[in-house]
Amino acid sequence: MINGSCLCGAIKFEISGEPSSLSYCHCSRCRKAAGVFSAVLIGKADDLKITTGHDKIAKAPTGAEWKLERCFCKDCGTSLGDLVVGDIYVVAASALDDDPGIRPTVHIHTESKPDWYQIDDNLEKFEGDYIS
Repeated sequence: MINGSCLCGAIKFEISGEPSSLSYCHCSRCRKAAGVFSAVLIGKADDLKITTGHDKIAKAPTGAEWKLERCFCKDCGTSLGDLVVGDIYVVAASALDDDPGIRPTVHIHTESKPDWYQIDDNLEKFEGDYIS
């Protein structure tokens, strides 16, 4: 079990299964929510359960170019990622309380990274999204 929460503790969640990936996302929404990029944990939607504070989850408005909705805590503003989208979850790794047991393997949306940021590791890179 992987547990997670927001900064104020109003929202708590648990992930029961094995995540499929841990990625660094450089899209403009992740940059604005988390800094230069956001580490996101991805897995099967059925494995994510909000245990406390479902009513405290707010969703940022999304435009037609985004297939995911950015979620955050209404009280403290903690970024939660996009949570459940179809059959997957996309959770901001910064909201995890436990080690997910996997490490980042890829950078996604690298075409959106700021010019001043240099990716200096050997992880695989995708200019866009590798999720279909």
